[in-house]
Amino acid sequence: MDKSTLEKFAESKPKILVQDFYETTLNILTSALSDLKKEDKNLLLNYEDTRIFPMGDYTNNTFIDETGELEIVIASSNAQLKTANSIFIKNLKEAKTKKQKKLVSFSGTFNDIINKFIQVLTKYFNETTTLLIINTGIKILCLEEFGFKILIRFATYDETDKQAVLSFWDPINVNIKKINLFYYNDMIAKKDKDTGGNYKKLVRIFKNIRKTILMNKWAVSSSLNKYFVELIIYNVPNSLMIGNDIEKVFYKTINYLDNCNVLEFKSFDGNNIENFEFANVTFNKIKNFLSLTNKIAF
Repeated sequence: MDKSTLEKFAESKPKILVQDFYETTLNILTSALSDLKKEDKNLLLNYEDTRIFPMGDYTNNTFIDETGELEIVIASSNAQLKTANSIFIKNLKEAKTKKQKKLVSFSGTFNDIINKFIQVLTKYFNETTTLLIINTGIKILCLEEFGFKILIRFATYDETDKQAVLSFWDPINVNIKKINLFYYNDMIAKKDKDTGGNYKKLVRIFKNIRKTILMNKWAVSSSLNKYFVELIIYNVPNSLMIGNDIEKVFYKTINYLDNCNVLEFKSFDGNNIENFEFANVTFNKIKNFLSLTNKIAF
């Protein structure tokens, strides 16, 4: 891979388009929630305990496409909702047969809210847009209509938790993934500062490599997602990332990743890298990604 390509891959992209789209999305979501609240007076998403905010690479400036997928979190601290979710999970686990599982009530849970919310949301998009319920929340395929896609994630949090750990809801598998999202973003910012801005440059380079891998259909996006890339590069020692020549830094990074013990890789909080569930990491996936990276880089 030549130096000019690496430098182009490393460049930070303008945020004007995504900022405008976020405002549009926020207006749609708040209006849809207001509509839903009018339809369901008992809805457990109340204005006073619900927060809506963006997450993902558009918030940490490691995105590579000016128009891509915007991730939005709808987070609630409602105690009744958290209790309903917990009971739903417990009852499903205790159900022995498919028939028994179908009879388990999900009233008042995130599944209940998501099913109702997606119906209301359809009114805000035209016929070219498709809305789907997936394991991470609601996917809105509005690329043709707005130039972006949207992923709406649903989470609960405890207002007394100073770390603000979010419990993300999986409506398909009906389980919870606890992520300290704000600490994750803080650690990414610290890593970038400690490497003179090269961490985020390298992440953008490797995300472009990931994009090439996906375009060639050598892997699927779910197996090598964007969080996966961020965490792999997070494990490269800071000393190897420092330097003014991004080409040299890139190849030092490649050399390290090719020769290090990936079994020792950690998550941003010092725990095993597999513990950060958003990244969907396995050690075989790491090795496969590195092998495909070498195929493109050399």
